[in-house]
Amino acid sequence: MRTKTKLKLYFFLLIFTLAVIGIYFLHHVDTSFISAGAILLSASLALCAALLNILFIRKTARESNSLEFQRNLLSDKSYKMHELRSLRAVRERTNLHELAQTQFRFDKDAISIRYVLNTWERAANAMRHGLYDELYLYEAHKSMVIALNMHFREFIKEAQKRQPSFYENFSWLALKWVIRRDSHSDKNRKTKLRQILAELDKIASHKIH
Repeated sequence: MRTKTKLKLYFFLLIFTLAVIGIYFLHHVDTSFISAGAILLSASLALCAALLNILFIRKTARESNSLEFQRNLLSDKSYKMHELRSLRAVRERTNLHELAQTQFRFDKDAISIRYVLNTWERAANAMRHGLYDELYLYEAHKSMVIALNMHFREFIKEAQKRQPSFYENFSWLALKWVIRRDSHSDKNRKTKLRQILAELDKIASHKIH
């Protein structure tokens, strides 16, 4: 909410500044240009106001979508059941990568892991496309997403051998949140993590040949 207030203030200051500059300009031009200048100033202020309105509509929509996702996640009994089963599989099964192989696709533990990862893959994809408020969801779910990425990394890597695009959005999100959460002062480590994140972005947009 504080971010939204700051944005409103910044845009108000922008529009106010444009208005002051425009009025100053109108008082220092030839009288034959005053009418055209006034029209141009009015159009510019109207355009800025329209852009401001569009930005706030989009931000409000992102916040609403994020809240809806969070409510659905908390009330989704199937998700809770699959999350518990998948985490139990992490503790009890020694070769988690086997569950990502096609012959185990009907294994109950494999189904649960896919359910959890697919839930967050869709959410990560929505964040990348600006449909969810990524910073808001980071504050609420960063620890869980980072932990899921760590627990299921073996499964994800095996799945990506078959199809590199599997869980690429989830992997991108987990890495981004690790970088943001990282409180270490090792500059080189942070730089390397950001380079990896940039490479993931290139893969997602098919820029790597």
